[in-house]
Amino acid sequence: MKLVEAAHNQTFIGQAPVVMVCCADVSDYINGSASGIQDLGKIGAVEGNIVNIICRNVDEMKKMNISEISPRIAANVAIAIEHIVLRALDFDLGTCWIRALEEDKIRDIFGWDENIYPVALLPVGYPDEDPAPRKGLKLKI
Repeated sequence: MKLVEAAHNQTFIGQAPVVMVCCADVSDYINGSASGIQDLGKIGAVEGNIVNIICRNVDEMKKMNISEISPRIAANVAIAIEHIVLRALDFDLGTCWIRALEEDKIRDIFGWDENIYPVALLPVGYPDEDPAPRKGLKLKI
């Protein structure tokens, strides 16, 4: 399977019935149209200081190239992925974040251009084991 190869031959990926390829389209960030925060500020839905901070960040991002901007917006995709993970648990599904991957190989598999930034693979399926929770470390306060 090509996705297994693109993920450094992690063979369990090929055993999952579903593998989500979680990506960000960076083109709107590059051309500066990704943030509608300015419009929310105009109608008073967002406080002015927050609008100014975000607008400065958007202006900074407009000056970045794809390799600089992609990791910054990956956090937005990570939030969405974690929501998927949590929702999958509601259906007794197991997931596993895969970040060890080669973005170029993933883009080649699907015929995507450089504006698509693969953030993670997310195999989804019913787990074949149910291990006991691990003991956590004690928090020192």
